[in-house]
Amino acid sequence: MHNNTVKSNKQKLAQAIALAVLSLSANQAYAANYSFSDLGTMTGPYSGYGANGVNNLGQVTGYGTDANGNWAAIRWNGDKATALPYGAGGESAIGIGINTSGQIAGNNNYPAAADRSDAIRWDGATPVTLDNLGYGYVSVGIGINDQAQVVGLSWAGSSFHAVRWDGTAATDLGTLGGESSQAWSINEAGQIVGNSNTLGDDANHATLWNGTSITDLGTLGGTNSGAITINNLGQIVGSSFLADDATQHAVLWNADGSAPVDLGSFGSLGGMGSGAQAINDAGLIVGYSQLADDSFHAALWDGSSIIDLNNYLPADLISAGWVLNQANAISANGIIVGWAGNTLNPDLGGSFKLTPATVPVPGAVWLFGSALAGLIGAARRKQAVAA
Repeated sequence: MHNNTVKSNKQKLAQAIALAVLSLSANQAYAANYSFSDLGTMTGPYSGYGANGVNNLGQVTGYGTDANGNWAAIRWNGDKATALPYGAGGESAIGIGINTSGQIAGNNNYPAAADRSDAIRWDGATPVTLDNLGYGYVSVGIGINDQAQVVGLSWAGSSFHAVRWDGTAATDLGTLGGESSQAWSINEAGQIVGNSNTLGDDANHATLWNGTSITDLGTLGGTNSGAITINNLGQIVGSSFLADDATQHAVLWNADGSAPVDLGSFGSLGGMGSGAQAINDAGLIVGYSQLADDSFHAALWDGSSIIDLNNYLPADLISAGWVLNQANAISANGIIVGWAGNTLNPDLGGSFKLTPATVPVPGAVWLFGSALAGLIGAARRKQAVAA
């Protein structure tokens, strides 16, 4: 029987999945305009569905409420949504990550009495249950690469540990010395990022697993940080608390060990918060940033500025109260997906997709602030990325 602490951990896990469910270019060619789609969630039949991941074909995965009021994992082909089957014995599911082949990572939830949830990979419409670490309870698949390697977390007896799945076999990735860890993203080289408790469990830090090594990526001066996505150049994004331990900002790390870089927010001078959810190989970063009224808008860091993605929301949807709150993923060719809310009816939720009119191309690494110009040159030499 699990104690109240375990139950609290499970609730926190569900919240983390819902919320989560986290190199820039100096000369970058990026989309000046985007084609907007609401994926049928604002004006169509799929109200409440949440988009979490996207691939280069424009296929999107996420979750929504099925006819029984349970979460269902969703795949969008174009703007058409299809509910994916549950794994054996499941009664709800969510999709989180999707690769170029359309394979999806997520989790399959059993009835409440079972007190269990399994990491799952969908191969087409076929759900494949992934092994846990041998302790049952909860495991979740979050990120997936084109080799069908999945990363996420699994119950390790007294806490959750970051896990990599090869096929269906689970490997415990360990921690930074603390009790728990979580993995969120894996690139094609097998580099993995997430977060882990440090020794003594006095902090939770962004973490890089690279082969057999585990690296603490550090913070922007605050106690805690978390890494959400790593691209194929080893560039990592997420968020960190500043030294005041009250303000959170989007942050860029590099697998080469460079110091973390504060990416700022819509109101950096006023200390307003932000968080980065994804970075593609062209160096475009998406996430969210806080406004003066404490609301959050989906944001794009394009290499020279932070853009409010609500600039691409059609006027009729703005009038109807819709707001793009958070961008969760960006494909290599620049397609962005995320979550929307409605200020006139807070019970409404939806998903959006923004398709670029111009395909982004890779450029040189950029970092916020002219004081970091020397680091730009070092990153260029290390990664041999031509401007």
